[in-house]
Amino acid sequence: MKDRCKDLCKLIVPALAPALHKGQAGRIGIIGGCEEYTGAPYFAGMSALRLGADLVHVMCTPSAAIPIKSYSPDLMVMPILCKEKAPLFSSWVKRLHCIVVGPGLGRDPETKDIVSKWIEISKDQKIPIIIDADGLHLITEQPNLIKGYKDAILTPNMAEFCRLYHALKSEQPQKPILMPSDISTLSKELECTIVCKGKVDKICTSGITVECAVEGSNRRVGGQGDLLSGALGLFAHWARDAKDTLPPYIPYQNVAAYAACAIVKQANHEAFNHIESGKLRRGRSMITSDMIEHLNKAFSDVFGRE
Repeated sequence: MKDRCKDLCKLIVPALAPALHKGQAGRIGIIGGCEEYTGAPYFAGMSALRLGADLVHVMCTPSAAIPIKSYSPDLMVMPILCKEKAPLFSSWVKRLHCIVVGPGLGRDPETKDIVSKWIEISKDQKIPIIIDADGLHLITEQPNLIKGYKDAILTPNMAEFCRLYHALKSEQPQKPILMPSDISTLSKELECTIVCKGKVDKICTSGITVECAVEGSNRRVGGQGDLLSGALGLFAHWARDAKDTLPPYIPYQNVAAYAACAIVKQANHEAFNHIESGKLRRGRSMITSDMIEHLNKAFSDVFGRE
């Protein structure tokens, strides 16, 4: 199944052509970024852009807008994640192919209330919704927000998965849940896709599970999950757009998630082992910003094309 998924990933990548117009390869919305956390939406947005998205909109709180704008002019930063400007989202979401909810979102009650409404609006647009980081905290509190929405993809790490699993079972969290059957149970319970991150990423949609065991590194620095969520936002759009070319027995969500997991792990491996100044590899000094410059090579290494 792993090799099959890798082969199928090649089918979802749209060819570059002179006739393409701006936005056709992907218009991705990143919902996140607050005063305390401005790096996460930047990483998610740059990951989507570096892997082939045409346009990325970061919808953040007003206090986060200027820092995020200063990181890169390539991101379109929209300070509408506040009560006064929240209604503007309804017009903007119609332009998007996918939204990524959670990078740097924070846990402010008013912000969570706004995002809950935005998720409902996005569901009406029938676009893929990627939920990560503090977005998962929101879903742990309000699982019905995405329950039954088959185009939702959740990307918990082990601890986040454990909290979400026990919340749905009305249990107190115990040890992390690592069994593949538990991931399948959660996917079926919520009727959406689960990507449980770890040394081996486990991906499950509708009881169909695939694992991504591409070698990364032992470096665990903050921001790597944000790169994954941005990549997954783009690939979910590509895979759903190309799902008629995929076998009917393999969900497009699994192909998109495998592609994102494989590329980010490969970029992690490349950045960790990169030789600087002809002397030392980055190794322990590697940070997430270093991984961005390796996304293109990782894309080529994993899928054998530009």
